Amino acid sequence: MDFKYITTTKPINGRIKQFCADFIVEEIGRDYVTHLTYLPDKKVPETDWDAVFEKKEDNDQLLVDVEKFNLSTTTAINDISRFLRTSRKRIGYAGLKDKRAITVQRLSIFEPQKERISKFYFKYIKLYNPVWSKTRIDIGDLRQNKFTITVRRIPNHTIEELQTLFADFKKQIGTTGLINYFGEQRFGGARDITHKVGKLILQNNYKEAILSYLTEDCEMESPELREARKQLREDLNFGKHAYDFPSGAGYERLMLNYLANNPDDYLGVFKTLPKAIQYLFVHAYQSYLYNQIITRRIEKGFGTAQIEGDTILNGEVMIPLFGFSSKVNEGEAGRIEQEILDKEGVTLEMFYNNDHSVFSSKGDHRPIRIPVFNLDLLEIADDDNERNKEENPNFKKLTLSFTLDKGNYATNLARELIKPTDDKWC
Repeated sequence: MDFKYITTTKPINGRIKQFCADFIVEEIGRDYVTHLTYLPDKKVPETDWDAVFEKKEDNDQLLVDVEKFNLSTTTAINDISRFLRTSRKRIGYAGLKDKRAITVQRLSIFEPQKERISKFYFKYIKLYNPVWSKTRIDIGDLRQNKFTITVRRIPNHTIEELQTLFADFKKQIGTTGLINYFGEQRFGGARDITHKVGKLILQNNYKEAILSYLTEDCEMESPELREARKQLREDLNFGKHAYDFPSGAGYERLMLNYLANNPDDYLGVFKTLPKAIQYLFVHAYQSYLYNQIITRRIEKGFGTAQIEGDTILNGEVMIPLFGFSSKVNEGEAGRIEQEILDKEGVTLEMFYNNDHSVFSSKGDHRPIRIPVFNLDLLEIADDDNERNKEENPNFKKLTLSFTLDKGNYATNLARELIKPTDDKWC
């Protein structure tokens, strides 16, 4: 995907997410703040669960802080629900957090059993700070996320040069804000697949959508998973290959088991997935179109400035997230929007799905740029990773922290600073 930049600072290059501990996310809710405390290697102190349950009174929601390591939020919730022997629908959360990271967020669990939760243990999930409430944690409770990111393998810069460059970068971001692109996570990360499946869904091509999701691979996946996708692609024997997929590919195994018994029901396969996952496909395609509109505006020399026909809200240019109730703007803004739709071969009416309401979307708007709060440089030092040092003893690392409103992507700021020349930076 072609991302453009809003700052003029020199690129530092480098990479993020080389290690999970290089990308930390802490959740800031409507009336709570979480802090990473125990991962990656500290033990959570014992909880007096008898005392916790004595304070239950007439509350039915147990609120807990949950730290996770290299797990998506949905995977962590699935693990917790299985251990507690409760439905994942009884676990509430305010937002999805990055997988390749260490993150902390607050969850609510409806009426957990003391006998189960008192024994809870997963190496890469820490659960603590239990408190009872009448209110479930839900999407509307998220306000912001605080990020602490380490960029490694920074070549050709001294510490002093990086300090000067970062100071200029911070000044520019404070003036211009940040381009509000949707980040790679929205599109399936390295596999870059979610929006492609979404477009096929808009075209009612459910078979190709499912096969694309199951069989398209990328070099960053494990050899076992890539081989499983290859074998499935060659013969489409769903039952035969269901357990060729490693245990981490839980959704693929779920889908293949369904197809083994219902080989032609490709729409039904989608319905086996959690609704939160079903929504992602069409929403990812909306996000892809949104990104394309911004990139085209920048290519035409408009940057993030207001142009003829723009929708303005609270003084900010709003870019459409297309849906069946959307309208293409007038003027130059509308010409760019229609150009993107025509290039993609889609119409607004295609966002209404008669087969499955989850795949319908009315549409919305999203600001073209966003503010960055509390951007700080925490450290610049020699890269202390042994493998990186062996490759280049002059590699540097840079650690920064900042806060973004919910729904915004930290990788946008990292990309703006790094200005990568290939797709291996993240």
